[in-house]
Amino acid sequence: MINLAETAYLVAMYRALESERADALFKDPLARVLAGGKGEMFVEVIGEKDKITNAIAIRTYVIDNLILQLVKSKKIDTVINLAAGLDTRPYRLPLSLCASLRWIEVDLPEIIAYKEQLLKDQQPLCWLERVKLDITNLALRKTFFSEINLVARQALVITEGLLSYLHETQVALLATDIYEQSHLNWWLFELESSLALKHYDQVYARKIFDQYFADGNKTLLFAPEQGAEFFQHYNWKVAKSVSAWKELHRLNRGIKFAWLLEIIMKLVANEYWEKNQRQGSIVLLEKS
Repeated sequence: MINLAETAYLVAMYRALESERADALFKDPLARVLAGGKGEMFVEVIGEKDKITNAIAIRTYVIDNLILQLVKSKKIDTVINLAAGLDTRPYRLPLSLCASLRWIEVDLPEIIAYKEQLLKDQQPLCWLERVKLDITNLALRKTFFSEINLVARQALVITEGLLSYLHETQVALLATDIYEQSHLNWWLFELESSLALKHYDQVYARKIFDQYFADGNKTLLFAPEQGAEFFQHYNWKVAKSVSAWKELHRLNRGIKFAWLLEIIMKLVANEYWEKNQRQGSIVLLEKS
C-alpha cells in the first residue's frame, strides 16, 4: 500500500519522466533525484506510465504558466504552496527577475526534512521558506495564514494535488480560512470532474487509487457536482479555468482518436460533454 504522503515521490517520478522526453513540456532536473528509488518503484507497480505521465505533465505545465502570468501581471509578492510535496518550482521556474518573491512550501515534517536534505546544495531563484505543518490541523493552519497575511501584500495560494483527497466540508473550511485573510487573494488548483468520478469503475485513475491507496477506501473525495461554482458560496470567483482534456488534445498528449471521441460525444451527449469540459480543469480563483 502507498500512503498519501508517499504520492509526493510518485508525482516527482512522473515529472522526471516528462522532463526526459525530447518534446518535454517542462524541464525538472531535480525531479528524479527527489523521486528516488521509491518513486521509480511506485510508478512501475501502478503501470500505465505514459497515460499518467501525460496527465501530470499537463497539470504541471498549465499551473507553471498560470503562476508566471500571475506573478508578472498582479504583482504577487508571496506564493504559499500547501502540501507542496517534492515540487521544485522555486528552482526551475524563471523567477530570477522576481528575486524578492517570497515562496513558502508547507508540508508534513518528514517530507520537508527529506527535501531539505537532498536540495541543501541547490540555490532557489527566489526567497524560499519551508514550513512543517499538517494543514488539516485547523488551529495551526489559521495561525499560519494570519502570520503570512501580516507581511504579504498580494499572495497566491497553490493546492496542487490536494483538494481531491479532502472531504467537501474540509474544502469548504479551507476556502473560508483563505478568504478570511485580506491579502491571500488568489487560489490555484486542479478540479476533478464529478462526472468522471461518478463512473470511476471505467476510469483508470480511480481504479489505481482504490487498488493501491487507503486500504480499499475511496481516496479521491472532492469533485463537486457544480464544478468551480462550488467556491462561489465561499466568496470566490473563477478568474481562469483551463480544461485538462482540451490541453491534452491541443498539445497532442491525449488518447488516440481524441478528435473522433469529441465529435461523437458532442453528437450523442453534448450536455454531458460540455459539463465535463468545465469540471476536469485547472482553476484559478480570485476573491469576489
